[in-house]
Amino acid sequence: MRTNGTALPLGHHGKMIRYPGYGILFVAWTLLGTLSYAHYRLLPGTPPENLLFGLFGWLACYYAWLPFTPIVFRLEQRFRIGWPFSAKNAAILTLIAVPFCYVAFLFAFVIARSVHLLFWHRAGTEIFSWRMPASEIGLQFSIYAVTVGASAFIRHLIDVQQTERQKARLALEKSNLEAALRLAELETLRMRLNPHFLFNCLQNISALAGQDAKAASQMLARLGDLLRVALRSDYKDEITLSEEVALTRGYIAIEQVRYGNRLSVLFDITPEAMGALVPNLLLQPLVENAIKHGIGGRDRAGVIWVRGALEADHHGDDVVLTIRDNGAGLPVINAAELRLGVGLGATKERLNRMYDRHSLELRPLPEGGTEVRIVLPAHYSTCTADAAKAVPEQVADRAPLHHG
Repeated sequence: MRTNGTALPLGHHGKMIRYPGYGILFVAWTLLGTLSYAHYRLLPGTPPENLLFGLFGWLACYYAWLPFTPIVFRLEQRFRIGWPFSAKNAAILTLIAVPFCYVAFLFAFVIARSVHLLFWHRAGTEIFSWRMPASEIGLQFSIYAVTVGASAFIRHLIDVQQTERQKARLALEKSNLEAALRLAELETLRMRLNPHFLFNCLQNISALAGQDAKAASQMLARLGDLLRVALRSDYKDEITLSEEVALTRGYIAIEQVRYGNRLSVLFDITPEAMGALVPNLLLQPLVENAIKHGIGGRDRAGVIWVRGALEADHHGDDVVLTIRDNGAGLPVINAAELRLGVGLGATKERLNRMYDRHSLELRPLPEGGTEVRIVLPAHYSTCTADAAKAVPEQVADRAPLHHG
């Protein structure tokens, strides 16, 4: 037991809660006894007496409970009478009150007689009796009831406070778990996307190896350049649009070894959109999909337009990205009926997990071909300018892109 508080176990939680220490209890009993004595003095017909002498004699009944209050707190903690009300615990506390009240009555008599001897040098007129008067029975039981009630009230406040703290802790843990799960899901999608991209590239290189060994070697070299950047150790979920464009140019350089002049990719990105953050490897699977469906299996040249700009709406600025091709278009009339492949499906899942407000639309073009339109909330990194310079130098320095 500590002097600044009484330590009690908090049920099955195993934590320690603290009730008032002896200093606070002394002040509390003094205030309660003083108020009780003041009420007694104001009653009509109360005989006159020395106020200071009467107050000390009155406080003796309350000070007698000072050593017993922590014990009563422990008992009320053990036999709780709060909601739901327990008649059994109430009966136990009532039975326990009998010896406590009697011992407190004896202590009160000793304290009152000691006060008389120390301050007034007289023993007083009270005659000690082992039998507790009826008036004392009511007073002692009232003080005991107040002690039990105070214990129940304090315990309730502490339980409420600890419940709120536990809720806050659980909410924080839940938030951390959800964030970890979200990161794990995004990482799973990224790992699902990168092998898909790599597998397709290796398939293309394998198909080209028997026809043009030199072109296959160039594709392998460009693939190595791209993978060193795309799979670097400091991978981030979001990069600047300028970095993403550079990664996409690196991928297109690989495909142009295969398709030659049959593939033209035109980029139209506004300068103000270049610094906006977008998901890593967002454009690559969409351009890959456009190449596959816009050029693959066809003799005529294919053109892909990649556009990016900022547009303002009532939510603020948005990054709007469109990837358009002049291919055969969608195999279905209604785009909603189209079954998404790995690239588009993973991209849609990533956007759902990373942004509360976004859109991904796939629609056929009247003149033929398909357009993918993505809208993301515009936001920026503090180191946008430095990051925008690093990647272009690494992924597109072997041969220039054909821009048509």
